[in-house]
Amino acid sequence: MRVRVKYKKGDTARFLSHLDMARNLRMALARAKWPVAMTQGYSPKMKVSFYAPLPVGTAGDEEYMDVILDDEGIAGFIQAKAKGAGKRAQNSDVLVRLARALSDVLPKGIAVSGLYVVPDGKPNFESQIRASLYRIEVEEVNTEALSSAIEEFLAQEQVLFAVQRPKQTKTVDLRRFVEKISLVPGLNPATLFMKIRHDNGRTVRPQWVIDSLSRFGMGIDTGEITVDRLKLYLE
Repeated sequence: MRVRVKYKKGDTARFLSHLDMARNLRMALARAKWPVAMTQGYSPKMKVSFYAPLPVGTAGDEEYMDVILDDEGIAGFIQAKAKGAGKRAQNSDVLVRLARALSDVLPKGIAVSGLYVVPDGKPNFESQIRASLYRIEVEEVNTEALSSAIEEFLAQEQVLFAVQRPKQTKTVDLRRFVEKISLVPGLNPATLFMKIRHDNGRTVRPQWVIDSLSRFGMGIDTGEITVDRLKLYLE
């Protein structure tokens, strides 16, 4: 059985890296005694998949992971949670008990918001993600200058940005991925919403877009902004 977990990475967890998040969630699955299927070989690992990873400093309201459950282990899990009632559980019963067990052991800042079974034959979830919606808050900024810089960015056909990797520098076209940027008038801190496209797992970070605004007259320290991913758009 493949179970998809929808969860929230809250404000107190925003500075966890993707690897830290994955580690915390796997540990929580073990503490919750989920009957997770394991890989074969000398170093078996949980069959868990994570999607659209968030960078350090970014919170997420709608994050997802897939967990493959061992069919034989499910019956034992349900029997243990039902305290020997012996009643055959439906999928809905299984999901309720799985969600409760996981919620009880998750660290502060991470919370389950949904759980459902993924039917066989469904396409890879990563390939179904079409776009992400972000909310970005910027302190102490001239909103007129920010609005002008955003307009200049959106007017470009191409905005190249150098991404520093440990062993190389990669250049990406930010404009190709940014579908929309809107600045909400009258808010303090300045608040904007940014919709960024995904292309078969490839996307760009909103921090890169904010950083690129410096060439349009709006220099912003991306270490001082607050970024939350509000939603994933699926095909």
